[in-house]
Amino acid sequence: MRRAFSEFYATLDQGLEVPKVRRKLNKDRALARVLKPAFSHLNKSLKFDLTAFQEIDFLVGMDEVGRGPLAGPLVAVCLVLPSPPPLLFLRDSKKLCPAEREFLVPRIEAAASHVGYGVVEATEFGGETNLHYLTFLAMERAVEQAGVPAERAALLVDGKFPLPRWPGQQRAVIKGDDRSFRIAAASVLAKVYRDRIMTLADRDFPHYGFGRNAGYGTLEHRRALVDHGPCPLHRKNFVEKILTGYPDNPTDLEALERLSLGESENAAHDSSMPSL
Repeated sequence: MRRAFSEFYATLDQGLEVPKVRRKLNKDRALARVLKPAFSHLNKSLKFDLTAFQEIDFLVGMDEVGRGPLAGPLVAVCLVLPSPPPLLFLRDSKKLCPAEREFLVPRIEAAASHVGYGVVEATEFGGETNLHYLTFLAMERAVEQAGVPAERAALLVDGKFPLPRWPGQQRAVIKGDDRSFRIAAASVLAKVYRDRIMTLADRDFPHYGFGRNAGYGTLEHRRALVDHGPCPLHRKNFVEKILTGYPDNPTDLEALERLSLGESENAAHDSSMPSL
């Protein structure tokens, strides 16, 4: 897929229309085998969006990233793509490599009429506010920043739950970042934005490997927590389990690995990514 990705966009950027690009690349049988399912997925995701609602001025894709990490923010993104560009291989951001995600960001931003970023900082975690509530809070902030009028818009929200306080139409879509073109686009923007935050944080707090783990609870990260304690970017309620549950023998790596938290169910019109 990596070769097909680069070949498709390199050829597209020569000024050829998509059908001509496909015909040209299909002469290579190896590329043709990859392109066929990719175009099928693209068409299905676009059709899913077009048939989700009727008589809507603004169809909004919404996704979040960063529910499960031990450190860093939770980020939600919503966007409106009036005329979706031919973003072949666009899907769940976790299924794309970092270079592919970064490549797609400016193309998504250029096509978007509305983009909103909602951020819940690590300091907002803990107390009586659970992860479910904080996820909705990030989404609400994204919608507010995007400035989309609820009476003329409908949301496609990734996941099992609709946004509770959204007064307009909406639909929760399980595995939406693989089914909806617009949710997938929001997924890529959210992932890249959060990863950039964690890469910058790695310079200030190099002990934890944020540039490699993006704040997730890898073994390296959890060992650093025990050795150095938490930093201001750590979620207090998440790391407490690590710091209070660390095995008596710090060389017991097998016991330490069992302390992974994972993701818990405890439960505006600027179209460019905000600067960090």
